[in-house]
Amino acid sequence: MLRGEVWLAVWPNDPEQKERPLLIISNNLRNQASNLQDIIVAKITSLQRGNGSSKPTNPQEDVSILLRKASIIRCASIYTIEKKTLTRKLTQLNISEMAQVDQCLKTVLDLNYI
Repeated sequence: MLRGEVWLAVWPNDPEQKERPLLIISNNLRNQASNLQDIIVAKITSLQRGNGSSKPTNPQEDVSILLRKASIIRCASIYTIEKKTLTRKLTQLNISEMAQVDQCLKTVLDLNYI
């Protein structure tokens, strides 16, 4: 598993316990270390609600991507999960998408001072 990959897993604290997409945002040293059990991820959710309306987005914190359908990476919804909970790799974000994620993470974590 590598930074920028989208995997399926159950979101932390998800009452439905349904597998959903997550973006790996931790560095590859952590991601590939056999002695470290956790990785850092951001939630990905569909842009459309069940009733067809669009979910609100914040361009300072959210990145729009296309998976099976229009989706949003919620860079403010960051979690540490166990690697073993990831079940299947869906895709890898491209360089442009990851640059957007990195900028949103800087905003969310207030790292824009550099």
